[in-house]
Amino acid sequence: MTFLRRAKHAERPEASPTGRRRRRLIKLGVLTLALVAIVSISLRIAAPHLISSAVVRSAIEASMAQWAGHAVVVEDVSELRFWPKPEVTIEGVTVRRAGDRADAPFVKVRRLSAEFSLLSAIKGKPDFNDFEFEQPQIRIKRDAEGRFDWSGDGLLKAAIQDAISGKPASQGGNSETEIGSIEIIDGEVSIADAQSGATVVASGISAKLDWPRLTAALSGQATFTVAERSMSMSVTTPTPLLLLGGVASQVDTSVTLPGLRGRIKGIVGLNQPSLDDAELDIRITDVAKASTAMGIRLAGTERWQTASLTAQVTNADDEWRFDELAFEINDSRGDGILTLKKRGDAKPLLGGTVAVSLLNLDDLLQALSIDLGDRANVRLPSLTRWVDVDMRLSANSATFSSFQLADLGASLIGSDSSLKLVIADTRFLGGTLSARLTGSGQGFDNGADIVVMMDRVELSSLLPVLAPAGLSLKGTGSVTLNAKLVGPGWRRNVDAMSGSLSVRADNGQLTGFNAEGVRRLASDRAYFQVSAAGSGAFDYQVFDMSVRFSEGSAEVTNARIQGVRDTLVLSGIIPYSRQALALTGELGQAGTTQQANMPLRFFIGGAWNDPVISPIPTFPPAGQ
Repeated sequence: MTFLRRAKHAERPEASPTGRRRRRLIKLGVLTLALVAIVSISLRIAAPHLISSAVVRSAIEASMAQWAGHAVVVEDVSELRFWPKPEVTIEGVTVRRAGDRADAPFVKVRRLSAEFSLLSAIKGKPDFNDFEFEQPQIRIKRDAEGRFDWSGDGLLKAAIQDAISGKPASQGGNSETEIGSIEIIDGEVSIADAQSGATVVASGISAKLDWPRLTAALSGQATFTVAERSMSMSVTTPTPLLLLGGVASQVDTSVTLPGLRGRIKGIVGLNQPSLDDAELDIRITDVAKASTAMGIRLAGTERWQTASLTAQVTNADDEWRFDELAFEINDSRGDGILTLKKRGDAKPLLGGTVAVSLLNLDDLLQALSIDLGDRANVRLPSLTRWVDVDMRLSANSATFSSFQLADLGASLIGSDSSLKLVIADTRFLGGTLSARLTGSGQGFDNGADIVVMMDRVELSSLLPVLAPAGLSLKGTGSVTLNAKLVGPGWRRNVDAMSGSLSVRADNGQLTGFNAEGVRRLASDRAYFQVSAAGSGAFDYQVFDMSVRFSEGSAEVTNARIQGVRDTLVLSGIIPYSRQALALTGELGQAGTTQQANMPLRFFIGGAWNDPVISPIPTFPPAGQ
């Protein structure tokens, strides 16, 4: 038994050499931790006696000046804390560039707080990190070449140049300097653009940035106000120094405004704003609210409620390509490929091919400043204010006024001084339609030419828009319209149009005209309204009418309506600006000679919704 107890005792781990080593390591670790704690506490207790606020103030001034490359002045060190962590708060920081006005320094900070290292502070050169800026004001200039004056000839500029050139960190490894977090409270940034002369001010900035080291990735979020418009922004980039140096860099950023959220992920440049290879995603949940927030109102978008757009943007030499383009406006979806070609001093050229499920032609023309109605008292800016256009369009369905079209194919070439819209072919009212609209001047101020050709369309749906009320035409026919608009406005300035209209049809009806009733009343009445003759219709085999119009009046040069039993011929004037008629007519029987049966001649005039017929007496030829 004694032997067994000794054997078990020998097997205990703590009695082995390994157990003794483990106990010694544990004791050593505990002693080390205790020593570190004692040293740390001792440093914090002794720090107020070893580190003065004057040393910290001088160190901050020197460090900021060294990094910025500009003169730095600190008014006062308001607080110096060593527990639970070393932290300093300073008041009134001013950074001045050469040439800054006394009242407009480069940077002015009301209060700045930062953490620092005790050991570096004891050495007299404290290293600062984790900054908090309260009410900073930063004034940035952008020169004519698009460069920003982020820094002078300081370490920050050197770090940026090292990053651009790909060299190892200079200045003793300053590119690896710890920054940590940056918090901005109630800040303001103004950017003065030398090229445009405009100044953009972002105020009320509240931001938090995470930037561990100069060469590390940067990420952050911010909310601010521009021109009384609130917005928020987030950004992430693995190469912040390249981005600050104006080199196109990988960026993932999103911006949120009332009614809108946009995201760009890809290669982005700041000096000359560019998207070299980026994913673009824009979502607008309230077009009216987003337009107000951005301060942009575009003609043709008045009836938009929601919109979205996604695309892969690439920069190829002199143009941006929008591949994999997909968009949605209200309930209409579309896709295609677009390019935005840069053309030096000229406006960019927007070109490509787009297919949509539904195209509103009224809105399209309105977007090009072609004012079709009275939507707004003030003309809104058109798309062609910013770009010239050369596009191919297709749509499963389209609308124009109250008309519906299908399978539309069109081309559009336009600028702010001229425009050409060609509808090559589309299904319309059971037939086909093609059209060409060519104009000059802003919004066709200098006039426009319109050509519309319709083939085998249903006239009963078309002519009520073009022809007088009360009389309507049924049947299938062809319509050709050639018109010239001499000034702006389409519908409200219709009197200024001039041109010609022809209608040809077969096997239909002229409703509202009863030939037998007209003959009966004409036999004993000096005049009567068309409606008094009855509600019958004039059946025709051939309808052929040609009209010239100008200055609010149309001249009927030819109107022959041939039926099985009767033939109706009309000529005269239609003062359409007054919705009136002044025509002469001749109603004869088909297949008879004039001698056998004299035709009824009459005058038809008055309001076109129910005109008055006055028979013209017929005198027999001499000798009869």
